[in-house]
Amino acid sequence: IEDLEKEIKTAKADDAAAQGQYEKERDAMQASLDAQIATKLAKEKELNDTEGKIADTEEHKTSKQADLDAEKNLKGSIYSDCAWVATHFVSRREKRKAEMDGLTEAKSYLSGIEVGDDI
Repeated sequence: IEDLEKEIKTAKADDAAAQGQYEKERDAMQASLDAQIATKLAKEKELNDTEGKIADTEEHKTSKQADLDAEKNLKGSIYSDCAWVATHFVSRREKRKAEMDGLTEAKSYLSGIEVGDDI
């Protein structure tokens, strides 16, 4: 009976030590799990922020590309207008000069001055 009581006492001490070790390890594992969950949440937040920045950058890039395309179209239209003026400038100048001479001649005729006389 003494051996049995001693064995029960030893088993209770071993169980208490094992329970203490179990709780200590469980607490360590729970702390590790909590730290990993916190890290995961922080990384997910960082990922969401980065994705938001990427989306904003893409939107900005799209906007700037649209502005660039509009500027290219404007440049093309201005170039075509300027090219037309450059190719037709001389003929338009001559036509304007002829029109002004005609108006001067008509004015002179209406005021009674002969063509070729000094005004």
